[in-house]
Amino acid sequence: MKKIKIGLIGYGNRGRLYSSFIKDMEDKVDFCAVCDNRANEISDMIIANTGVKNIYDSDEKFFAADLSLDLVLICSMDQYHYKQAKKCLEKGYNILLEKPISSSLKEVKELNLLASKKNLKVIVTYVLRYTYFYRLIKDIIDSKEIGEIVNINTTENVAYWHQAHSYTRGNWRNSKETGPMILTKCSHDMDLIYWLANKNVTRISSFGNQFYLKKENAPINSATYCTSCKVKDQCAFNAYRFYMSNKEWLRPLVGDDLSDEKINKFLDHSQYSRCVFKCDNDVVDHQVVNIEFEDKSTASHTMNAYSRYCYRDIKIMGSKGCIEGNFEENKFTVYHFLDNSSKVYDITDYTDDFIGHGGGDRIMFIELIDYLLTGEKTTRLTSIQESVMSHEMCFAAEKSRINDGKVVKIDYKVK
Repeated sequence: MKKIKIGLIGYGNRGRLYSSFIKDMEDKVDFCAVCDNRANEISDMIIANTGVKNIYDSDEKFFAADLSLDLVLICSMDQYHYKQAKKCLEKGYNILLEKPISSSLKEVKELNLLASKKNLKVIVTYVLRYTYFYRLIKDIIDSKEIGEIVNINTTENVAYWHQAHSYTRGNWRNSKETGPMILTKCSHDMDLIYWLANKNVTRISSFGNQFYLKKENAPINSATYCTSCKVKDQCAFNAYRFYMSNKEWLRPLVGDDLSDEKINKFLDHSQYSRCVFKCDNDVVDHQVVNIEFEDKSTASHTMNAYSRYCYRDIKIMGSKGCIEGNFEENKFTVYHFLDNSSKVYDITDYTDDFIGHGGGDRIMFIELIDYLLTGEKTTRLTSIQESVMSHEMCFAAEKSRINDGKVVKIDYKVK
């Protein structure tokens, strides 16, 4: 049987996860090359974990090599996605592309057209679709068990410490460098809303701002870094307290040595010990999005940074019943109006693999490889053609937000 020849760009959290999937599918794939701008520092680790010998420290070297790949996994930072994806398409490579496709809607549409012209497959990593939680909900909706969908309400609770790590101190803190929060964090949710409703979106409005984590709210006597801050022990965002109890969050940055000594040395006046009130962040810490579909049914999404832990919840209101669930608790309940009955779905009855977005990462990867080998595509595989809609929704929401909630129309339609 022919094997799929795979290359990987970006050996960070996501790249390492996909590498582990590749290792489990060696009968179907050949792992041929890895590209990472830190390759000179981490090549030994890459070789030890993957066995790959072709390692490149720049895009130029990766694309100049005669690799004849079937698939490239783009797991780099958001700002590099467009350039790398375009080069892959020009080289004739199919792509698994981390979301977002680009921080520019024009570039998203350009890649969509190029993929179509080249007849190449670009699958965007909207991995929540593949989880048993959302798959079962989708099956119930499509069966019309709860009638016609009238409204969908979703909430993404980011958690105060995740907001601090990724969106205040971290890589996604500044919209000018990566994109707005609604795109970099919540495009998953926009995709889910569209996919579950299975209707084109026509209008969007949105409100939100940077409410709390900003300079004017800094505590009296606070310092620029937690390292030398006199009030850090009274601060919920104390970097030392968080990272010493959650060392795995720093593994992509410091490597496999997570000793107290290594963590303390890394945090000493580093980006990740900056005062959360004195960073160069500009992304929102809360946002609401209102959505209208082509049949005048509606949806809403709330993103909130000030929750105690990360979780998503969902409510779907139909004409004959409703669904309520919590993704992190792996349970949802279906209620029927006619006989006032209900049924609880416990996802642990269906799977025990919840690694990577509730198990969605692995399922997506398996379905993609099978698609490339057989040509048979599941309804979950998120092609770039379909993924344009979630990006349209995100860019419309951000346009509305910065224009005092003005309604923005969406003309794009998924065929």
